[in-house]
Amino acid sequence: MQYHCSRCHQRFAGPAEGAPEHCPRCKAEAGLEPDKRAPLAMLLFAAFLATAVLASVVGGAVAVASS
Repeated sequence: MQYHCSRCHQRFAGPAEGAPEHCPRCKAEAGLEPDKRAPLAMLLFAAFLATAVLASVVGGAVAVASS
């Protein structure tokens, strides 16, 4: 299973059972989290936000070009 250290942001493979004891890079014992994919709701919100920013930029460019 992949783990992510919240202190040094190192991704590493942990043991098959249980959580690892420490990060191999910085030796931190706390803040080791399983590496998971972003939730679907977060991905959809990012797509909505990117679309809104793109629409604002295109709308502003069209307004400047037409005047």
